[in-house]
Amino acid sequence: MVVATRVLVPDRTWTTRLDRREPPPCAGSSSVRVRLFLSREYSSRRLAGGGHARTDHRDKCAGNGDQIFYVYDPALFLSYEATRRAVHGMLASMPLLRGVDISTDNWASCSALDAAATSMRDRARKDDDAGLGGGRYHFSLELAMEVTLVYIEPKAVVRACAETVMQVAEPASADHQCTICMDGFDNIGAGPTAPVNLPCSHPFHTHCITVWLFKGHSCPVCRHDLRGLVSAPWASQARKLGLKY
Repeated sequence: MVVATRVLVPDRTWTTRLDRREPPPCAGSSSVRVRLFLSREYSSRRLAGGGHARTDHRDKCAGNGDQIFYVYDPALFLSYEATRRAVHGMLASMPLLRGVDISTDNWASCSALDAAATSMRDRARKDDDAGLGGGRYHFSLELAMEVTLVYIEPKAVVRACAETVMQVAEPASADHQCTICMDGFDNIGAGPTAPVNLPCSHPFHTHCITVWLFKGHSCPVCRHDLRGLVSAPWASQARKLGLKY
């Protein structure tokens, strides 16, 4: 993963409420209105940076989104899991987040999703227990989301080398071994033990050279400088905006 995504919804920056309830008999669909306030931060883990992320620039007001999603079966709100999946899917489909991986694994905390699903479920179950099941619900969810995109330069360098530098290492060759771990190249396929050649033609295990580049910026053998070989996908845009990168 060359660019990692981190999603944060800070505490007290989200609200969930029931705007309107229509008890049966009724027709039509329920709805959830999502109001999203988005900010973005662009960071990089550089060569020789020790794995620490450095902020390149921030966009504190990347945009606002307001969209209504229709739910045609109000029974969905009786299930916490179904409601949570639905709300997450609504957020993921908003144009403001197009191209952003907001899978729950990337969330620092899912408390906003959890609270929204719990609130909607509790409202629906209360009505269902009172004999009003099947009514239409019109909820609103408002939240501020902070998305951090972290460019991992060591991984990007190794990927670029694997794609563009001719592979010369051969398995079980006495002349070709990883000079970081001193083991030979037994796996010429993909994976962490597969060899990758740097532009200077020195081969290393993929995992070994990746770890090395978090601490250094050059070939361990000849000190060929690898800085500037690749750049963050947003670097050119940052320069156009006059931002320091």
